[in-house]
Amino acid sequence: MDFSSREWSTGGGAGQPPVLDLPFSQGVKAGPLIFTAGQAALDENGKLVGANDIRAQTEQTLKNIRGVLESLDASMKDVVKVTIWIKDYDDYAGMNEVYTQFFETPRPPRSCVQSNMVPLLEDEFLVEIEAMAVVSE
Repeated sequence: MDFSSREWSTGGGAGQPPVLDLPFSQGVKAGPLIFTAGQAALDENGKLVGANDIRAQTEQTLKNIRGVLESLDASMKDVVKVTIWIKDYDDYAGMNEVYTQFFETPRPPRSCVQSNMVPLLEDEFLVEIEAMAVVSE
């Protein structure tokens, strides 16, 4: 396997997260491996979707994950690991309700951590999600 080639996703395309003036890309493909940056509930214009609504924020966040994956020729079916940071664990059930709509069974392994620093951009953000995927070369 050749991991030396890199393909980057910077966002801004149709169905992708917005281009942000931050010191990282939205995702990278290295050989068959794809890593997304942590995504939040931002629409294509960089505006928050679903203030104080964990379901709406989870949906937009996972749409952004899907957009990054698709920009790197992958899909949600290729995801092998997910990490979720949630601001309030009382929102866990609502987040899970939407999460299960984006992944078929068996769903990928995941970690979910409560953090009052998630995400770092705005106080209104309730969830941040990142994913790792593997595709055929």
